[in-house]
Amino acid sequence: MSDDPQERPSARDLVRRRSRTYRAPDTGRHHHIGAAPERQPVLGEAGTSFVGTSPVQLAGRTVAQLQAQAERLRADMAAAAEDLRFEQAGALRDDLSRVEEELARRGS
Repeated sequence: MSDDPQERPSARDLVRRRSRTYRAPDTGRHHHIGAAPERQPVLGEAGTSFVGTSPVQLAGRTVAQLQAQAERLRADMAAAAEDLRFEQAGALRDDLSRVEEELARRGS
């Protein structure tokens, strides 16, 4: 490739080409930087905590992934309550309600 500006593709051409190749077939969304991580760090006054149900994460998941996540959260919540870890069970309950709200919003 030469340094001649006329022969190099423009940034717009590169973005257009990239957006076609990164379009996910099942969701139709653009995935330029990849999927949201399973656990996303959140900075707070008490330090760093991790969440799995931020709006970005929920929007990037398919219905099947959300249903699987809801089942995992139900099992983890039951196990935490059985082990008398009620604060953790309450946090899992809140996560489960956010996942169920997203499923209801999508109509499934």
